[in-house]
Amino acid sequence: MLAAISKLKAGKSDGSIGLCSDVLKHDCDDLAVYIALLFNALLIHGTAPNEFVTSTVIPIPKGKRLNPTDSANYRGIALSSIYGKIFDLIVLCKFYDQLCTSSLQFGFKAKRSTSMCTRLTTDN
Repeated sequence: MLAAISKLKAGKSDGSIGLCSDVLKHDCDDLAVYIALLFNALLIHGTAPNEFVTSTVIPIPKGKRLNPTDSANYRGIALSSIYGKIFDLIVLCKFYDQLCTSSLQFGFKAKRSTSMCTRLTTDN
């Protein structure tokens, strides 16, 4: 639990309940125990609060010199729950060796970029 919390990026907000990652990163270790108990209860009962699985989408300007009144000059990013991020980090840490991705995946992968996949051919 503490390892997952330590991997959270500093200064990140979840957007829905107003919780900042710094609160968990700099709080006492006892809080991690209670979060672990909460996660165990969620797994046992097979449910999660809506706040854990809901994201808040906010607009981010694509550039500084673009017209700020044109909606095409924005992209949306999703702010996920801090608790959801911690849970994801725990699962990734625990099952890292059993998780794999396709060799055709380029985005959101270490040492890969979507620009590496400018032409993809398959043999049928």
